[in-house]
Amino acid sequence: MPEPWGGTPLAAITALGVTKWVNNLHRLGYAPTTVASIVKLLSMMLTDAADERLIPDNPIRRRRRRGRRAHRIEREKIWATPEEVLRIASQATLLDGEGAGLLIITAAWTGCRWGELTGLHRDNLDLDAGTLTIDPLIGALHESTHERWLGPPKTAASARTITLPPFLVGLLRFHLQRHTGDYVFTTQSGTWLWRSTFIRRVLGPAVNGNRDHPGARVHTQPIRPGLTFHGLRHSHKTWLIAGGAPEIAQARRLGHHLHNRVVEVYSHVAPQVEQRLLNDLQRQWTTASAVVRMHPIAPEPVPRRFIGTAAA
Repeated sequence: MPEPWGGTPLAAITALGVTKWVNNLHRLGYAPTTVASIVKLLSMMLTDAADERLIPDNPIRRRRRRGRRAHRIEREKIWATPEEVLRIASQATLLDGEGAGLLIITAAWTGCRWGELTGLHRDNLDLDAGTLTIDPLIGALHESTHERWLGPPKTAASARTITLPPFLVGLLRFHLQRHTGDYVFTTQSGTWLWRSTFIRRVLGPAVNGNRDHPGARVHTQPIRPGLTFHGLRHSHKTWLIAGGAPEIAQARRLGHHLHNRVVEVYSHVAPQVEQRLLNDLQRQWTTASAVVRMHPIAPEPVPRRFIGTAAA
């Protein structure tokens, strides 16, 4: 890694120095997701240093605040309906097997990030209790150009337990009965998934269609062009908003930070709120499944705007 910080005093790390370092990583060809993971790790260490009063504050946070003041046009977030997710998952299954389709369904119906699902150990699925747990220390799969490793999820709040709707419990149980690997979502040979490979070979054709590629082994139709894997997380948040889930419940499920006071208030109503949320997710699955069965040919996609705040 260029310009290592190992011999640099903590107080000498500046926002400008971090910006130059990040730009250098990009010039060296590191993938954007890899750079983000590297910066995140450094930021976590600097936050701990600031909490211990070793430095006044985290310079990476200052850098990000300054960036948010810049006049940037945010790209519109693309999301999918439950029906579209089922069609995308069906095409992904044709392209790369049952596990690929289930990965997409699980992402959309839980709001989990890519690394949280591809790094999910089967021991962190309690299907009797109907929960999925993101471990605070090794709850996410990270990757660079040539290697992958398990580490903490995106934020401390991302370490969470997510309740699963009944249909998803059944699908995951059947899936785990069919393979004996340690991790829930893997390649067909049982190894960790590469994000770029999955997007290129599976998600891209399943979302955008491949009608312009006559030599494709499996022909797919466009369902929601431009949808990314993270867009499945945006989709989940949109469904929660449409279903009337309280903002606090959304934050808990998506792993967003909550102040302690809010957590205490929410804990008293969590069972009732959670059950309504699960009932709505189950209903969305049932309704979407019925529509897809009745109309197996997907309609032409139409433009749609994102509802509410994006899910980071």
